[in-house]
Amino acid sequence: FRKRPWLTPDVARRWKLGYLPQSAKGLLRGRVVYGYDDEKGNVLTYFGRDPDFERHRLEWERKGRPEKGKPMKHRFVKGFHRGLELYGQCGRGRLRESLSSVGLVVVEGPNDVIRLDCLDVAAVGLCSNKATDEQVEKIARFARQVADGKVALLPDTDPEGEDGCRELLWKLHQYPDLSIRLGWSATADGGRFASRQPESLSLEEWNELRDRLTRS
Repeated sequence: FRKRPWLTPDVARRWKLGYLPQSAKGLLRGRVVYGYDDEKGNVLTYFGRDPDFERHRLEWERKGRPEKGKPMKHRFVKGFHRGLELYGQCGRGRLRESLSSVGLVVVEGPNDVIRLDCLDVAAVGLCSNKATDEQVEKIARFARQVADGKVALLPDTDPEGEDGCRELLWKLHQYPDLSIRLGWSATADGGRFASRQPESLSLEEWNELRDRLTRS
């Protein structure tokens, strides 16, 4: 939380976000805990994020990326099918100016959705770097309902994120009534946005991307 000053107490309350101490009992102890709402704002489940994931991932990479022991960024309750839902789906119609000008922004993680919401940008998250067919259908439906069919993709600009984005682009192009735009990439702007996540965007950077998205 200290590394993300935009995660204020008010933002955390609005997004049903908190921390379960390591000393507590339960599956999500020692993790940042997120509420996952359905389309009407009712809690479907809670899931947890490893606050030390970046360090654990770096250690794993230094060991040569062995399949055994690969760090898990998010932990979900058994039985919850995240591929059927989109994080942030209950608030998709709140930021109408953003939806009208930019469209429905699609990102990977919950922190990306929350950060963009703080910048008055309407976004939904896959909670993965790859979209399921069910999520693609939801994205298309939401875009038609609240964004005049406009979709803006803002993946993580690492190899995994861009691979997943290419697949998502292909799937969304099966819907001829959608207008799909790519917000950034690892190679655009001389590699300025390489290895970035939407949660790291400053207001100035978002304004630059927004201008690009609304011009294209």
